[in-house]
Amino acid sequence: QFCLVLFLAAFTNYKSLLLVSTYGLTSGLTVCIFGSTAGRFIDNSDRLFVAQRFIWIQNLFVLLATLFCYLLLSRNYATNDNDDSDITRAVSLLPRWLSSRLNGLPVEDTYSVTLLIGIHICGSVADILNQGFLVAMERDWIVVMAKKFAATTKQKDNDENNTSMNDEKERRWLSNTNITMKQIDLGCKVCAPAVAGFVIAAFQTTTTSNDSSFNTKEQYNNHGKDLRGAAVLVGLTNIVSLLVEYACTSFIYYNIPELNKKQQQQSGREEEEQKTQEEGRKTSLPSSTASNYDEVKEGSRDVGCGLFFLLPDGLQIYMGQSSICWAGIGFALLYLNVLTFGALMTTYLVWRGMQFSTVGIWRGVSAAVGLLGTVVYHYSTKYLSIESTGMWSIIFQFTSLSIAYTSLFLEEHYLTSLAMLIGGVCLSRVGLWVFDISITQLMQERIPESIRGVTGGVQKSLNAFFGLLAFVLGILFPSPEDFYIYVSAGYSSVAIALILYTFSIFLTYKRENTTTTNQQYRYQQEELRV
Repeated sequence: QFCLVLFLAAFTNYKSLLLVSTYGLTSGLTVCIFGSTAGRFIDNSDRLFVAQRFIWIQNLFVLLATLFCYLLLSRNYATNDNDDSDITRAVSLLPRWLSSRLNGLPVEDTYSVTLLIGIHICGSVADILNQGFLVAMERDWIVVMAKKFAATTKQKDNDENNTSMNDEKERRWLSNTNITMKQIDLGCKVCAPAVAGFVIAAFQTTTTSNDSSFNTKEQYNNHGKDLRGAAVLVGLTNIVSLLVEYACTSFIYYNIPELNKKQQQQSGREEEEQKTQEEGRKTSLPSSTASNYDEVKEGSRDVGCGLFFLLPDGLQIYMGQSSICWAGIGFALLYLNVLTFGALMTTYLVWRGMQFSTVGIWRGVSAAVGLLGTVVYHYSTKYLSIESTGMWSIIFQFTSLSIAYTSLFLEEHYLTSLAMLIGGVCLSRVGLWVFDISITQLMQERIPESIRGVTGGVQKSLNAFFGLLAFVLGILFPSPEDFYIYVSAGYSSVAIALILYTFSIFLTYKRENTTTTNQQYRYQQEELRV
């Protein structure tokens, strides 16, 4: 994905961010719309079948996107000698503000435009399949593996009656595995762009030492031909990763028999559904039970299989998980926050005079601090519950971002303002990733197996939706001087997330914990009287 963005930027001679923005919008919109559909496929199919199909089809579309990039970078499109074409004349009639945004794009070249459309489609399909694979692994497979670990430990210890201890072992294994997976994910996000940048730089050899622009058609075309080698290398790397993913997934599946019991459970639900239909169809709203989920599924089939009917049903099922849905919405709101060393913040820092190399260094520091958050989560859950860990983490993130938000009103003090902005953003990464893992584990524990896929898919859709809003703000307010608008929107979204988590998870947990403690105290007092 990172290399694909660089290829798109190189295609415009680094004169425009339009292709990068349209690709981000297309990819995010695809996940937003089809996340629920991918989740239903996960719930209704065999686990290995789902994983293998996601792996093969995703990598196929990545290879197609890479092939399109290779053809696009080989295309001689820097200038078009046929200035009298109908398309060229049509472009010249566009308003100046619109034609300026098409600078560097071969709008007069139908072949190149077709390849660009193909890249957008293939990249978007690959992204939704990747998100679906993550939902299957993180929200379903890991939970089954945790139960398998707890059951194995119980047999070794010959302790069949100590349910609370076994539950704690299962939760601890699940927590440690979530931490490890998040560390691998963040580590790849740190290393992969660096390696990709090195690969791109190794093939980008036609620029001069003092100027990265291209003044002639020959220079520009040679530049594209240089990057063809990078595209080929990315394609070969993708083939290798496909084989590794496929082998590892099959190995895990066949070594944990519990992963193969999903079909049997589905057969049992189908028999129960037939009995329910004979007694009479219930019309209540979907809840967290498997039977109600099947009713919603059957109702969708009766009405139609279109996306319009699938998405509302998925949202209904998601909102039916009253113990976690509002916290999930709060987590999705965090994707509206732009204080993340992403594209918008990077552009703002460069606009304020910071060098690209300096921005890159601080981006690496921010990622390293994020990795520290996984370690903090590990120690926090040793002494606090997951609910309490999520509470302090979202408070910590909001406090850190408050420092960064305040810096925008101190721009006359250049160094102080930048120090507060960068320091607040880096610190907030600790709270972000601790909160991320907390929400993930709460969903793993509280969502029934039969609807893990659809709820995970809807969660990905919500994340993508709020991420799209940040792109929309960037389009509506393109000037770096309006950066405070993005920050204000993101800062407010974090505050709302804090409120949602407090009332839906933390206060509910405290009330239940207090009630349990009072009941235990009364039982102890009664035993003493006896």
